[in-house]
Amino acid sequence: MFTLLGPLVKLPKAIDFKGRHVQRPSSDIDAIRQVVNQVLEVHALEEGGQRSQARAEILIHSMQVFAIRGLQRTTVQHLLDASNVSRRTFYKYFRNKMDVLESIYRIFVDNMMLHFHREVKQASSVNDIIRNTTKVYFDHHVSMGPVIKLMMEEARSSDSALAPHRIRAQTLASEVLAVQINRYTGKDYEPLVFLTVLWMLENYSLYIFDDGGFSQQRLDLCLRVAVGVTESLVLGKAAPSMLERPA
Repeated sequence: MFTLLGPLVKLPKAIDFKGRHVQRPSSDIDAIRQVVNQVLEVHALEEGGQRSQARAEILIHSMQVFAIRGLQRTTVQHLLDASNVSRRTFYKYFRNKMDVLESIYRIFVDNMMLHFHREVKQASSVNDIIRNTTKVYFDHHVSMGPVIKLMMEEARSSDSALAPHRIRAQTLASEVLAVQINRYTGKDYEPLVFLTVLWMLENYSLYIFDDGGFSQQRLDLCLRVAVGVTESLVLGKAAPSMLERPA
């Protein structure tokens, strides 16, 4: 179960308006640091341990390394150089580079789920639930930049260390949607219905970064169509503007 600790923070975008990879300014790094520290505080409370700032710094600076170099071309030395820590410190907290990537992915998933739960609880209608949670989903994927495509593709592999975190988040989200939408509609939806919606969103997120860059046009299209399809599925109708090709 997720615990809310203080204000939730959205990750800043890691792409410019033309979709090019950019070096995050210090203000962006600070925002990422706030997100990472907040989620690690939650993990520490749940697991009865203490948050390590050295571990957090490795995670924070490794995100851009994975985004630029990809999984195969990234080495532990690259992560050491980016985070400015010793090899001894690195291996105190991580087994290898995949362990780092898994931790980054878990932070991303848990941070998104914190926002997801908040939007569901604050919604005043089914339309609010659908539109707000869909926006949260895309906001968090875009904010991670190109590294999210790498992590999502890795998480879809059944033998990946990332896969259980993906399955856990999707299962929790589908159950929450089923319960909360039932409050407004009185319909007892099978959770698989909402898993199907989440699988759709997952594929849309990969499509947004399909050519290795970012497309605002594809994002706007995916957001509009995803909301329209989900409203049609749950409510039996959607505004024509959500699904029809603009004139």
